[in-house]
Amino acid sequence: MSDFGPTEKRLRNILARVPDFPYEPILLVRLNHHLQKKLRDRTNAALKPHDLADTGYIVLAILYGSLDETSTASELSEACHEKPANLTRVCDDLAARGLIERGTRTGDRRTVLITLTGQGRALIQQVLPDVSTKLSSAFDGFSKAEMAQFAAFLGRALGNIDKAG
Repeated sequence: MSDFGPTEKRLRNILARVPDFPYEPILLVRLNHHLQKKLRDRTNAALKPHDLADTGYIVLAILYGSLDETSTASELSEACHEKPANLTRVCDDLAARGLIERGTRTGDRRTVLITLTGQGRALIQQVLPDVSTKLSSAFDGFSKAEMAQFAAFLGRALGNIDKAG
């Protein structure tokens, strides 16, 4: 955690100046930011040889994990945590490469359906093991029980944010 030291020091300086500063929760938030950045960097490094970036990979992985490898654009946007405009740009790129196809739902032309193509399936099957290994390494040395506890803590934090609005 050598690169986190300066952040922790700044938070301690704030705590010294603002006695009721919520140091522990903000420390966890900052640690989460650092972890997410490092995970995204690892993902992007694994994807670079395939001319793919994190968001495109997430779109392909979500489609691959869907029952029929299809999702509506709005469901995909929500699952990716991406704004519709950015998701449109990413999907334009994936469609141009033949990795996904767009269509409409029978009887409802307003609903855009996005489907994984055979080429997209082949790519996600190729990159998924490497990306999963790189991401999973963040939890080397954690027991299954520790990972379950960590997941429960993160779930509680997400629930708290949802309640707070």
